[in-house]
Amino acid sequence: MSRFRSWPHWIWWSLLMGLVLVAVAGWHLRQQKVAPPPAAFIALLLPDQLDSHKYTLAWQDAASEAGVSMAQITASELVAMDAAQRARIRGIVLPDSIHRSISAALAGVLEEYVHNGGALWINYDAATEDAGGRFLDKPSLARLVGVDYLLYQEMGKAMVHGDQMLMSAQAVQALGIAPGRFQATGSDPEAMLQAATYGYDKEEFSHLLTRGLFPGQVLATSKDGSLIAGLRRYGQGQVLFVNLPVTFLRVRTDGLWLQSYLRFFNGHMLQLPQLASVPDGIGGLVMNWHVDANNALPYMSMLEGLGFLKQGPYSVHFTSGPDNNSPGDRLGMDVAHNITAQGWIRRLHQLGYEVGAHGGWAHNYFAFNINEHDGSKWTSYLVNNKKDLENVTHQQLTEYSAPNGHHPQWVTNWLRRNGVLAYYFVGDSSMGPTRAYIDPDDMHGRPWAFPVSANGDVASFEEAVRNKFSESQMSAWLEAMTGFTVRQREVRLVYFHPPGVYFYQNTARQWLEQTQQLREQGVFRWYTMTQLARFLTQREQTVWQVMPVAGAKQPWITVNAHNPASLQHQSWLLPKTKARPVLLSGVASIEDLPDAWRITARSGKDLRFEYLQPTSTAQGAGHD
Repeated sequence: MSRFRSWPHWIWWSLLMGLVLVAVAGWHLRQQKVAPPPAAFIALLLPDQLDSHKYTLAWQDAASEAGVSMAQITASELVAMDAAQRARIRGIVLPDSIHRSISAALAGVLEEYVHNGGALWINYDAATEDAGGRFLDKPSLARLVGVDYLLYQEMGKAMVHGDQMLMSAQAVQALGIAPGRFQATGSDPEAMLQAATYGYDKEEFSHLLTRGLFPGQVLATSKDGSLIAGLRRYGQGQVLFVNLPVTFLRVRTDGLWLQSYLRFFNGHMLQLPQLASVPDGIGGLVMNWHVDANNALPYMSMLEGLGFLKQGPYSVHFTSGPDNNSPGDRLGMDVAHNITAQGWIRRLHQLGYEVGAHGGWAHNYFAFNINEHDGSKWTSYLVNNKKDLENVTHQQLTEYSAPNGHHPQWVTNWLRRNGVLAYYFVGDSSMGPTRAYIDPDDMHGRPWAFPVSANGDVASFEEAVRNKFSESQMSAWLEAMTGFTVRQREVRLVYFHPPGVYFYQNTARQWLEQTQQLREQGVFRWYTMTQLARFLTQREQTVWQVMPVAGAKQPWITVNAHNPASLQHQSWLLPKTKARPVLLSGVASIEDLPDAWRITARSGKDLRFEYLQPTSTAQGAGHD
């Protein structure tokens, strides 16, 4: 022992430092075991303590529907990673409404991450509060955003403003937004387009007032001149700022913005794969007929004469009761006793179309009188309509559409209990099929909502008549909608009442000629709500991961996918490169499309393939 005491002090200091280094290394090792890099290239960044998982579920479900592989990590997990681990995450999402406060350490890590080449998506009020919930003088990540956008000290609550949204045609296309959601504001084809929505004359969006010139690519602005969305470079990385409460909007039936920007972040910025939301990755339309009352039946023969019945399948919904406007008026279809109506229903059913219910037995009387609190009074109308149609088709009814779009929550609950898989929906305008909800905890297992597509405030032929749309206007929109679904490889719903087609017969003929040509080319399909609902429910079970290929000199990426039932018809869309993807295991086709690679599973539960990721093509100016 005395010999140890005689050692020089520098030896003791060396031993002490060695022990410290060993302890630090051990701590880092333990942290790496606790916080491994996520098995996806996009990470949703969550606070360590969550008050509620409601909004997190909204992001998780939006990613699933958009076909984006996204993991979740916490703030402390990201801070604990070393630079090499963080570099494996290609994009980080900082959500609004969830992550309002971040630590100085996390702010520093995020700035370093972007500067070194990462992509960060900052939403609305993220990183705008201190730990006590008070607004900061300046957002923690203001330097990354590039404009002033938290003016509380100067303006108080007036810093949040509601105004219309403007976007260029190029930005609308880059975000994958369907034709009609943005409208021209004048005759100048180069002018900005203005957001519109079905059922409202003017659509306004809450945003934070901004000040200053944005040093990058402006994607959207408000009429007051504030930046709504922009993409910029920072160091070697990219920052996407979206000045909209996309999380809040998602759970209030306006999920288009979260899903559109998520796809933009995944595809346009990061060049990552997308799981297609349609079978075999082939886009198309759901054509939804609403046959309200007896006066619609004579127009069914007109539709046949125009060639509608030569294509399909469609979703055709009937209101079956004897009355329409009020009890006893006898203006309804009275399917139970109407031989003509029964004949049409049987014929359409035999053609493979899906026969569904259009509301509750008396179209106008039901639509104009139901509310959120009187389900027990009106449930019999749903029961009677379902029974009448099932007595004709001898098949369980699986689809529904609300008369006049009036759809209280109790109706959805009834549909869920009675085996209905899908319904027409006037919320979530311009989206494809979605699990529409107010409470995400109650989302899974609910019927699929099929949002109606509209050209501004016009969705159907009869609305076009009221708004004095010319045949050329209707033709242009319907043909644009069809082309959109082909290019995007997605699906949208269009609807009408048979009498409305009378005023647009040339439009109908031209549209059907276009769809027939595209069907023959194998790039377009008609779908029913039920077909897609069943496909999407099975798609939800698909678990897939995106990982870098170890040791590859170029950015090759491996995709591993599993579905406990079957992967058949599940399709991945990959960014286009000269290098052909490589199928490592499973049964799938690889198609060389003009703008993408498409890999479609033909059978089996597992699939593994590799592809070469292209260099990012995201635009934007500016620097740190």
